[in-house]
Amino acid sequence: MAYIVNVMKTISFLISIIFSISFCFAKETEFYSPYDLIPEPKTWNLQYPSGTVLDGMITTPLTKNLKSKYFSKYTDENEISYIRFSLNANDKGKSKNASSVRSELRNTKEWTLTGNQSLLYTFFVTSTNLKEAKFTVGQFLQHCSKKDSPLVRVEILNERICAMVNNYESDGITKSDGKTHKYDMGSISQFQETTIKIKVDGKNLKIYRDGKLVVSHNFSDSVSATNKNYFKIGIYYQNKDSPNIFSQVFVKNIELSF
Repeated sequence: MAYIVNVMKTISFLISIIFSISFCFAKETEFYSPYDLIPEPKTWNLQYPSGTVLDGMITTPLTKNLKSKYFSKYTDENEISYIRFSLNANDKGKSKNASSVRSELRNTKEWTLTGNQSLLYTFFVTSTNLKEAKFTVGQFLQHCSKKDSPLVRVEILNERICAMVNNYESDGITKSDGKTHKYDMGSISQFQETTIKIKVDGKNLKIYRDGKLVVSHNFSDSVSATNKNYFKIGIYYQNKDSPNIFSQVFVKNIELSF
């Protein structure tokens, strides 16, 4: 009897994987631009792989006709539209300091840790291997002397949502306390819609999931209050030397406050 139960569980698992793969790789005759879904679209740049190691990552301002296999509009059966970020972990074309590829929107409005800023958005994900996939779905970075470094990343990490928070000093390499603070924000499954809000008030960080406060963190004194920061949304793999995983992030209802 136990053997039959295990077989049935295995079959059920395989069916779910096949469904996810078919959803992710659904053939489309034409891609459409999500330009109309993005608030103040002229204040965003798109970053995506060039397709070759030599050419690296492409950064381009948003235009009404900008769309590709990495970035497009998806409308479901209920006529609800999403910004869709699609990416294979072994695609070619990383940025200079990155370990993996990305398809992300980068907001061009920059701000400091002296005021009040927030980013809110609703999303769901699909992946051919969500159990092993590791990718960022929202973050903000700070301009530092040696490189731009993430103070906050909201990541999909082995079927969990986690916030990775760093107290980077002004060089963007040294962490004042020598570690990354990992906050577990709960589980996530394929197609599960969730809303994230990243709120910064001076050096106080709060992150909400579906309206519930799940992260509260105070940046250390050595984190610059005057260096510029900026928000990003999309998919950025954190698997170093990633396996062959194809994932998509579907985003709607982006709200920014400065």
